[in-house]
Amino acid sequence: MPDAPPQDHADHAEDFAHRYAQVLDYLTGDRMAELGIPTHQIGSRDPVKGHACFMPHERTGGGNDPTGGLTLDSGVLNPELLGTLPGNEEWARGRLRDRMDAAIAHEHEEARQGGSHVEALRHAPETELPISDGGRHILRAMRPKERQR
Repeated sequence: MPDAPPQDHADHAEDFAHRYAQVLDYLTGDRMAELGIPTHQIGSRDPVKGHACFMPHERTGGGNDPTGGLTLDSGVLNPELLGTLPGNEEWARGRLRDRMDAAIAHEHEEARQGGSHVEALRHAPETELPISDGGRHILRAMRPKERQR
């Protein structure tokens, strides 16, 4: 009988991410391409895996490297990723595709804003990327209150 999945949401997400890392890497790269992310920004160099779009061992949702390379990670699978932060309920209820779109748009904006997480929170809801309505809904809920319209 297989082991039961971990009880902690973050541990469960990472466990799942490791099991399906190859498929998640492919799907992440494919989605970034569909959204119009330039080829040179799809993925990043990983010291262990080489080039990768999905980092199963990370838990933040996504990242970007100094050259603008974008990645997603096991955090997109975790419904409790945002904890008590703004947008947590929308994130928890969101479909995986919407979470992926929100994370890709956020990381894209963060890379464009010189690595500023706060500026990415402010600008990502208005991204020019053709993300899902659900992804845009998550990003609007995450935006700092002083910038909501």
